[in-house]
Amino acid sequence: ADNLQAELDLPVTVVNDANAIAWGEGAWGAARDFSSFLVITLGTGVGGGLVLGGELWVGADGAAGEFGHIMVEPEGPPCGCGSRGCIEQYASATGIRKALHRALARGRQSDLSALSERELSSRRIGQAARAGDTLALEVLRQAGRRLGQALAGAANLLNLEAAVICGGVSSSFDLFADDLRDELGQRAFKTCAERLQIVVGELSDQAGILGAANFAALNRVKTCKTNGPR
Repeated sequence: ADNLQAELDLPVTVVNDANAIAWGEGAWGAARDFSSFLVITLGTGVGGGLVLGGELWVGADGAAGEFGHIMVEPEGPPCGCGSRGCIEQYASATGIRKALHRALARGRQSDLSALSERELSSRRIGQAARAGDTLALEVLRQAGRRLGQALAGAANLLNLEAAVICGGVSSSFDLFADDLRDELGQRAFKTCAERLQIVVGELSDQAGILGAANFAALNRVKTCKTNGPR
């Protein structure tokens, strides 16, 4: 930020993309009625942005909110972060695509069998599931269960009001929502599970743009309140 500010002679704020999405959804989107919530971005990876008491929570070193690297399977697939079995390996668009491709390699049948892993996308998997493809639906439901497991831990730790599901995979949310909620209900404290509302983001690709602009404007006056003047 300092280097850019020196070059541009303009105020500069740097914000993580998932944090910007959380800020945007909190200001104008699906989280506008909540003061404590987690935004989960399901795209190429799994990102997270955490707002607590109306303030963006980034932690002691700016590294907080990394929901995608909560481990849900100790001996699961290796993750780019260096761990194994992170939720990113199961619920991201990449993880869902790889899971389906692995199942096809084991001989499972699907209408998507003719596609290479590169040609697969979470959108096409969602479309196939809606059209009755059993394997495609199975992979999405597995992603929902893993999300519910990870989210139960976050709910117990933070007693959040809401979790907002964003990113490309969110277009298939209705296909795995019941599995997510079932796992959450089984694994989280009853009070925390009942409090937590799970909603889909409303701002699509605009969330991060709006959030970053709003965060930069507020940061100039040293405030990070989502429930104040915007």
